Amino acid sequence: VPSLWVPYAPYAALFPTKKLWAFDIIHSHAPSFFFANQATRLRGIPHVLTYHNDVYLADQFGFFKLPPPSKRMVEKYFHKSAQLSLRKIDAIVATTRSYAESSSVLKNQRYQVIPIGVHLGQFEKAFQRLHLESVRRNPQEVLYVGRLVASKGLVYLIQGAKILKDRRVPFLLTIVGSGEDSLLLKLLVKNLDLEEQVRFMGPVDQETLYRRYAEASVFVLPSIVRLEAFGIVQLEALAMGLPVVVSDLPGVNELVQHSGGGWIVPPRDPEALAQTLAYALNHPEERAQRALQGKEYVRIHNDWRRIAQRFEDLYFGLLEAQSPATSTLS
Repeated sequence: VPSLWVPYAPYAALFPTKKLWAFDIIHSHAPSFFFANQATRLRGIPHVLTYHNDVYLADQFGFFKLPPPSKRMVEKYFHKSAQLSLRKIDAIVATTRSYAESSSVLKNQRYQVIPIGVHLGQFEKAFQRLHLESVRRNPQEVLYVGRLVASKGLVYLIQGAKILKDRRVPFLLTIVGSGEDSLLLKLLVKNLDLEEQVRFMGPVDQETLYRRYAEASVFVLPSIVRLEAFGIVQLEALAMGLPVVVSDLPGVNELVQHSGGGWIVPPRDPEALAQTLAYALNHPEERAQRALQGKEYVRIHNDWRRIAQRFEDLYFGLLEAQSPATSTLS
């Protein structure tokens, strides 16, 4: 079902809702869930929503700064309209408890927590295959994977890299991904004379991504705003036996807090990033121990087979609450 940022989307009336008869449940994802909400109401189909994050805008997009009044207006609009629309959802799912409890949108809403999952077996097979190919970890390599946008905090990471260089800490920062801040970040690396220590890989295919996870020694997720509510990439890193350094933001920090699979740093703090990365790079035994703890936690709590079972239980619970005649699932 298409999804549009319109709270009471009249566009729902344009959707060929006859197609919805083929479904027992519609499962959509926030923050842009409004269209699906209206479309499901037209047919009386139960609506499950995974609420990923509130809308909080970064202070800057590429070279352009967003005026604070405009930023606040957009955020307020989303929060108010989302609160009204959530009242019509049959089941709301949050991906972490810490994010849900700190969300102004989910305040006073009924929800349950089902975390994001990962296909652990695929990552384990990839790691074993690469190990047989003699791929080994670079003890000095730090890895970032994600979009190159302001909300990810890469400016602070690169500033932290400058501190590492000034303190003569050997390291290589590998940045995987693309985005509107790509040029700005490359210019920053050049201006700070970090071109030998920081490399941009651009977007990569899945096999290359496996290799990047297998070769690095530390993964870093330096996000700075609540648009980052979990960080699937840190889950992937732990699945590949790679310890993580993450920002102290609700949702983002929860995986490390519960698993012990890495370190937590304050957001927007290059000094803290530099200190923590230097410590991680200089303590290989602790890195290995935290990696093992993180991977075991992912195995128990975040394997997609377990997550899928929880969603299946949720779906059947909703259908059982309806008249048997309305469901085609068996």
